[in-house]
Amino acid sequence: MANQKISQLEPIGTIDPNQDSFVVVDYSENLTKRTNLANIGQRVLEANTTTNLAEGTNLYFTDTRVYTKVKASLVAGSNTSITFDDINQTITIASQGNVQSVNGETGEVVLDTDDIAEGLTNVYYTDARFDARLATKSTDDITEGTNLYYTDARFDSRLATKTTDDLTEGTNEYYTDAKVEAVLTAQSVTKQGNTFNGAEQLVQLDASAKLPAVDGSNLTNLPIPPSTGGNLYLFYNY
Repeated sequence: MANQKISQLEPIGTIDPNQDSFVVVDYSENLTKRTNLANIGQRVLEANTTTNLAEGTNLYFTDTRVYTKVKASLVAGSNTSITFDDINQTITIASQGNVQSVNGETGEVVLDTDDIAEGLTNVYYTDARFDARLATKSTDDITEGTNLYYTDARFDSRLATKTTDDLTEGTNEYYTDAKVEAVLTAQSVTKQGNTFNGAEQLVQLDASAKLPAVDGSNLTNLPIPPSTGGNLYLFYNY
């Protein structure tokens, strides 16, 4: 076949790229090889990357293309702002102002438990619930803290350190000499060593520990005990 331009070659019919072979000059090895179209395509793909492949309709991925697409797709809603930083290719989405509504309330909404329905597990406190629950408890359910529980041993140990000085006097008064003397004085009784010379008072013994002389004129109308068969003698000091 004489040298001809490809455009001058006559068609040779249908070519099977996997079967029909062609002469290919491999300049990297200075060899002339016979190969088919399938092998030629494989060799081309193995020797190149997308860097060597011109971009067509299917565009390559780039960060800028993604940022541009997302930026064009975002629309700020109510009470929401969107800020674009084209230099750093970042997008900031933030809320603005107050919420539109919560449970029918609008503007600056301040919620409390009155606005939140009670659930099944976390129920609200009520005095009735506390009282009902407390009724099922005793001190056995409460860990002892700094306020210690009573025990007989603790009471006995503490009481052993006390005297009547630690006990405030109540209606049962403590003994004092002054209190006894006040009672005796009120009953017209004097202490030993005083002179007893008032009417209807006790008679003090003399130096011999005997009763002093008594005026017999005052001994009148004395009852005489019933006779027991003996003699009754009365002695008078004249």
